[in-house]
Amino acid sequence: MEKRQYVFMLALALIAGAIGGALSSKALWKRTETPEDLELKKVIVANEIHLVDQAGKARWVLAFSKEGEPSVTFVNKEGWAPMAMGVNRNGFPFLNMILQPLKGGGPSLTLMDSRMKNRAVLGLWEDGEPYLTLLDRNGQVRATLGSTEVKNSLTGANVRRPCSSLVLFDEEGKIIWSAPQHMVRPIRFSKKTNRATDKP
Repeated sequence: MEKRQYVFMLALALIAGAIGGALSSKALWKRTETPEDLELKKVIVANEIHLVDQAGKARWVLAFSKEGEPSVTFVNKEGWAPMAMGVNRNGFPFLNMILQPLKGGGPSLTLMDSRMKNRAVLGLWEDGEPYLTLLDRNGQVRATLGSTEVKNSLTGANVRRPCSSLVLFDEEGKIIWSAPQHMVRPIRFSKKTNRATDKP
């Protein structure tokens, strides 16, 4: 064998050995990877995370407060943060749902059954008055506590109850008990003026 051929074959053997060694070590590294290593690849390490919309506005923020406690803040399209949850400065958990000014409605917390039917609703009206509503399995309101609306059986108009109100309903939605008592005054006509009056 000529010297050139010998050198060429030797170089080719060295290159093949290097490639084979690299591939085998890579395969060996993959085989020795532990489950803990695989789990670490799923972990994101950061001090603050922002979820932004198509306009680049932050809509969901996971961050630390000035006191070093974690919190999650939700931001609506108008830039208002109606909901936040996390740990306060004293180390206690909190959940805040904030009423947005000049908004036709308020925050609410709804509990549903396995059929996705509302069974309990805690919320605020647009003027900040609180209410708690309990519903049966058919979706009928059976009890309300706080500032709730009931229908006047004579006029058909909705009447807002005071914040200290408690009202119980039957299966058809009729009031069976209330405190303060729900008064429905009959409409009378004055004989002198022939005008409607709610006086007895």
